[in-house]
Amino acid sequence: MVPHDVSDKTPGTLLVARLHVDLCRLASAICTNHRTAGREA
Repeated sequence: MVPHDVSDKTPGTLLVARLHVDLCRLASAICTNHRTAGREA
């Protein structure tokens, strides 16, 4: 049962990791754009 549970949790963990990476990229992009706009202003 343990290996089966782990295999079931793995896909969810991968999805969360992918979402986390996407959020980090978006956050970094927004921060960069915000900083650039602030410098230009």
